[in-house]
Amino acid sequence: MLTGMLVLPVLAQTPAELRLHVSLAPAGPSFDTPMLAGQRLLLECSDDLRTWTELARVHERLQAYGDWAGGGPGASFYRVQAAPLGASDDWSNQVRASSGFLFTPGTGGGVGATASVKWLLLLHEPDRVYFQDSVKYPYHLQFARARLPGYGAMGAIEFYAQSLYANDAQRMVVGSVLRAPDPQVRELAIEVTGAQAFPANRIVDWIDTVRRRLVPELGWRVFYMPSMEQRAETEASRALFAARGIEVAALERWATANACYSAGWALGRLVWVPSTEIPAALGDGRLELSDILVTDRVPAELPVLAGYVCLEPATPNSHVALLARSVLLPFAYANGAGLQAEIASLYDREVLLVVDETNGVCHIGLQDTTGLLTPERREEILASKRGGPLDITPKATRGSLTVPADELTPADVCFVGGKAANFGFLRRSLPEVSPHPAIAVTFDLWDAYLAQPLGRGQTLRQLIDSRLAPHTYPPNVLTLRLDLAAVRATIEDAADFTAAQQVEIVTALRNAGLGGARIRFRSSTNLEDSETFSGAGLYDSYSGCLEDDLDDDQAGPSRCDSTESRERGVFRAMRKVYASFYNENAFLERLRHGIHEDDAGMALLVHFSVPDEFELANGVATLAVDKRDGARNAAVRIVSQLGATSVTNPDGSVRSEVVSASYSGADTATAALRLDEASTLTQDSAPVMRWETDYRTLLAQLNTAALAYEAYYPAQTSCELDFEYKRVVPGEIGLKQIRAVPHPIRTPPPTIP
Repeated sequence: MLTGMLVLPVLAQTPAELRLHVSLAPAGPSFDTPMLAGQRLLLECSDDLRTWTELARVHERLQAYGDWAGGGPGASFYRVQAAPLGASDDWSNQVRASSGFLFTPGTGGGVGATASVKWLLLLHEPDRVYFQDSVKYPYHLQFARARLPGYGAMGAIEFYAQSLYANDAQRMVVGSVLRAPDPQVRELAIEVTGAQAFPANRIVDWIDTVRRRLVPELGWRVFYMPSMEQRAETEASRALFAARGIEVAALERWATANACYSAGWALGRLVWVPSTEIPAALGDGRLELSDILVTDRVPAELPVLAGYVCLEPATPNSHVALLARSVLLPFAYANGAGLQAEIASLYDREVLLVVDETNGVCHIGLQDTTGLLTPERREEILASKRGGPLDITPKATRGSLTVPADELTPADVCFVGGKAANFGFLRRSLPEVSPHPAIAVTFDLWDAYLAQPLGRGQTLRQLIDSRLAPHTYPPNVLTLRLDLAAVRATIEDAADFTAAQQVEIVTALRNAGLGGARIRFRSSTNLEDSETFSGAGLYDSYSGCLEDDLDDDQAGPSRCDSTESRERGVFRAMRKVYASFYNENAFLERLRHGIHEDDAGMALLVHFSVPDEFELANGVATLAVDKRDGARNAAVRIVSQLGATSVTNPDGSVRSEVVSASYSGADTATAALRLDEASTLTQDSAPVMRWETDYRTLLAQLNTAALAYEAYYPAQTSCELDFEYKRVVPGEIGLKQIRAVPHPIRTPPPTIP
């Protein structure tokens, strides 16, 4: 090791001492200075002592700052200059984990308390990392415009094209450094932000560069936490990361508690099935409908099993969570290696699972009951949970194929289903922020569609009945799956609307003003969105373009979306929604509850579709009202996600934002908002929407709709409502759905000696 020293006068009239360490290692020299409080230090290099090149700017002290590239060809001389920190010194090329400098603090509890700092790496300066003041500049674009030459007037689209995509246009890479929310845990995590997967060999270079610009501190560990877009590529390249000494971790590492998504209990066989294998496991018998499922990530859709346990955090207001709460299934995230090991030790054994939340703490209890129950006692326990038959309103004939949505009330559920009937609350109470124009297609069209002849003297209804009538609960899932697929294919491809029906539908859409853009056809059955059964996630919705049906050809592109190479007509969309009535989980629920198929049907709620690119955020909110003590007390939970990324059908690797609030009376102004959990798609735990403006706007809308619901049911002393919302360009928040959250009567868990 050779040591050299160059001392130069500085602007502050005090010398800055530069200790130069020349190493034989290929990494190059590294530099240290004493602490110079209030000073900005500028590290430069030269090959002739006349022309100097800037290598780094840091605040107050250089610490083991390496010149890995050697300063360019022939660089032999280095110097450091100091100057008082000014307003423009809102970034640094080096950051210390234990310092609050440049970090934005987290909010809320749990992983929401994670502090973070944003970083940016220009590809033509591969050794220099820009850590920005992340309070002053919440977004990378803001910092780039303010401090990077050539970026002052750059638009957002161009900036994202240069930073978020792995192509020839990429000029930089951006990300964040996260600090563990528990101050006792000395851990940092590096994230890379991208709209698509980056090659693993490039990611390891970027991660290595960023971590070497973190001031080395005793006892601190640094991880790479891949985002959703990078997860698959990372998993496939684990060996590469290990070879470079990069530890890979997930945000769940810092999750410190269990999470209860649905309280309850279940008795059944505890079965481990990876999320990707659940459909296959149901078909081949590895997983049965009476089992308690343990899986890694919760998929968008699950059948009604005995209970669910996930080993990664899930979305509290996903369709699966709502379904679990509506039928009293226990559903929880099990946190911690100890609990997860206990669960693993009970695989393929009969257990009693109890999920309960007390004072905000989620408890997951497991009792091995293998061999402890007689068949009679087991049946007695299971029967206590079944309850009575599902109370539904049978469908009825309206006398018309369509109804204006503004006229609908809950009494119309027999004509248009629960989703459309409840939609009337939004149209009357919030006409400016609910989808409009809007109509409902009645069960009259559904019945007529099923009555059409399909050959061999059979109607579509008769053909469906002959295929599905032999199935009883619990069915052979594999056989049922094949039969349902055949039924859906017949509805979509073999059957069609008559010419007269098409004319009537086209006329109704035109008269409502629903032409010229994509139209959304949303499922609305009389088995969902009721006070006794949610039916969340059982059926599908689709979009269509009326102009594609009215042009003179069947060739693309779509008249409403030039990026669609094929036509996407409205009747195609309607047939696909009709076919979803025979989705696997939907039919299983009807079979489980003994619903006669003649009593049920599919109606449609119809309004304009919001293109994904227009969505700034979307989410689900629940508002619970309690008036039993004479006062009106409300509790709100808002689960949100960026853009069009689904909250109701989430990717299991993505966690949504959770915001809560409570207030008394009919005025939301006094409500205190709390960010309980941050979205994994936002950087540095930033809110999904504008804090607090958008959340208070949404809260006021929810309250207005809830008051309309309460006025319709004046005898109710308590209720809980579920809403879906979107925040769209240019920032308007709109509600698109309201429904009651069922609260069936819970039975206490059994006592098993």
